[in-house]
Amino acid sequence: MKTAFVTGGSGFVGRNLIPLLLEKGYVVKALARSEKSAGQIRQLGAISVQGDLQDLQALQTGMTGCTVVFHLAASINMWASEQELWADHVTGTENVLQAAKQAQVNRCIYLSTAMVVLNGKPIVDADERLQSDNLVDGYSRTKLAAEQRFLQANSETMQTVVIRPPIIWGKGDTSTLPQFVEAAQKGQLMFIGGGNHLFVTSHIRNLCHALLLAGESTVGGEVFFVTDGEKLQFKRFVKDYLATQGITVPDRSVPLPIAKGTAELLAWFWRTFKRPGAPPFYPSMIHTVGLPYTLSDAKIRRQLGFQNVVTVEEGLREMSEYR
Repeated sequence: MKTAFVTGGSGFVGRNLIPLLLEKGYVVKALARSEKSAGQIRQLGAISVQGDLQDLQALQTGMTGCTVVFHLAASINMWASEQELWADHVTGTENVLQAAKQAQVNRCIYLSTAMVVLNGKPIVDADERLQSDNLVDGYSRTKLAAEQRFLQANSETMQTVVIRPPIIWGKGDTSTLPQFVEAAQKGQLMFIGGGNHLFVTSHIRNLCHALLLAGESTVGGEVFFVTDGEKLQFKRFVKDYLATQGITVPDRSVPLPIAKGTAELLAWFWRTFKRPGAPPFYPSMIHTVGLPYTLSDAKIRRQLGFQNVVTVEEGLREMSEYR
């Protein structure tokens, strides 16, 4: 019987991947660092394994008998420093790989992020060969370092694959949507340079389909972008996304040079005076939402046979029904 181990099982991606794995006939075990997470995992139909990414014994125990590991767990904090995120993203990933090797797991799939290629310049139809020379935030740096650990661990006995989605969205979104909603409610949501630039997204169902394909393939040592296969106007998508929740967004815009300067000034002020939380604007945010950002996922379509299971229009319709 096929058995999978999942880290981050109670997160947005994990809550969608686990049911898909169960539907495909897998027995699923998932790491849970709290009783609340354990309860959510059990409700999904998976077996909870108490522990966290720093608990090597729990990881190895959970992975024993598994043929594939899906490493989804991450700290979704784009403002945190590299030092703050290193333990979760890099040391945690090293522990996952060590435990998988000891448990003789055949395949390990890592959920990274397309943010590892952002460089403060327009990105147009980039493929996996693009390497950033200007990563400005700890989140991207530590995710890239974790990627490198994964690829270095690829071998004949344990194949590793890295999946890089851009902005993840969809029904039950607990990361992207709440940030947009909060900014809109505070009157802080402004489109940079008019917001007419193109970007790409990854619907949660499309992403989970890609993760499953990676887990069942025989490919190793590879990195794949995965998108919804549609180039979207940023402003139009954000307006449509928030409209599914009954929120109307005014056409407020700020020129790109002013947005960049403001973000750098606020970042300096927050760090210098140790302000709590994150500033309303900071450099990596501008890199993510203020510039053209389109990616080619031709590689995963060619090598793994990936096809989108839901369109952007269908995903937005689901969001409206979910409200």
